[in-house]
Amino acid sequence: MTETTEMLFRTPQDAMRYAFSYAMQQRDRPLADRLAAPAARTGKGLHGNDGAGQAGMIRRELDQLSDIDRAVLVALFAPHSYPCSCGAACCSRHTPNPEYAAAITFLAEKALSQLSGHLSNYQLRRGLVEKALGTKITIKDLAAKCEVTEKTADAHWRIVRDWIGGTPKKKSKKAAKRERVNAGDGVADVARVDEEEDSKTLTAVDGIASKARKNADELLSALSFIRA
Repeated sequence: MTETTEMLFRTPQDAMRYAFSYAMQQRDRPLADRLAAPAARTGKGLHGNDGAGQAGMIRRELDQLSDIDRAVLVALFAPHSYPCSCGAACCSRHTPNPEYAAAITFLAEKALSQLSGHLSNYQLRRGLVEKALGTKITIKDLAAKCEVTEKTADAHWRIVRDWIGGTPKKKSKKAAKRERVNAGDGVADVARVDEEEDSKTLTAVDGIASKARKNADELLSALSFIRA
């Protein structure tokens, strides 16, 4: 009789969200409570030792990736903060997730090489990295926050956006054709530019986010409880 493995996660992305959130869900909870209480989950049946085991297996696979791949995946799928109930007067009810913050810091440093020849503002660079990875902020607001012109922020944004998100290659135009047309007393052979673009778009250039996701999908598809 063949043993059937339950699919706990519908996609590798669901699995990564769970694994990157699991440690935070368990933070500051007594050991007995961690083992007995179910954790918040994206999959099914994950709690206690089982939940820790699944999260550990997912992270172990991701450890095989490059530093930049892991940083991108943390930035995409880890929570930016976790709830805090310390009771201090300054408590905002949320505390930054150190893993997410470290990933953004790492990527902001890597982005420096992409902006070679530009005067680089660290705060702007970091904000643009977060924007490219999903944080909702406008270029206008980011420029004001970093005290740079909107034109400067936009120029840097285009570079960071393409580095992280990739760029589709432009469609190729059909070659100009020559045709004979009436020209006063005679007939002239002139070039006619065909403005119609080729309907086939050339292969896009992957950004680091797409590459990281593809590499993670390949690794995690080997785990029996994640649907490929």
